Amino acid sequence: MKSIISKLTTAAVALFAVAAVTPETKAANVTLDGYGYYSLGTKVTFYGTAPAQSGRYNNLGADYYHKINYSMDFITNRSSSGSGSLSWEFWAMPYYDSKSGIILMTRSLQPMPGGTSVKEVSKSGLGIYLDRRRFPEQNLWEYTSSGWKFRDYLTFPRKIWL
Repeated sequence: MKSIISKLTTAAVALFAVAAVTPETKAANVTLDGYGYYSLGTKVTFYGTAPAQSGRYNNLGADYYHKINYSMDFITNRSSSGSGSLSWEFWAMPYYDSKSGIILMTRSLQPMPGGTSVKEVSKSGLGIYLDRRRFPEQNLWEYTSSGWKFRDYLTFPRKIWL
């Protein structure tokens, strides 16, 4: 009996020691910095196949679309480790500082080395046309070993027709 208890205790101590020295996988601290900008353009109708997206989503469905351009002064990786692939997205939020909304457009960004910054990042393409007043927002997501993780956002302070 002592032998079994001794073996179980030894096994538990060994597992604890392994857990204590196994480094925790941490994702990069990637942020949107400075001022953001967006412009909305011409309405376009798509029937059947929707325009291709990149990032977390590659097809938002057939619907009405319009031209969207959005930009950010800087996207910065504040950690020492490199990031995973990034998804930089344009959203329509029902109220200021909302936690959920409707994604209008998404674009992928390359992984960023630790301690680096990309200046004057800009993306353009076709995004979903809502025909509703919402707060525009830019979101940044990172692909990690656990899947897509939310990193940062910038909400514009006025409701507009999206």
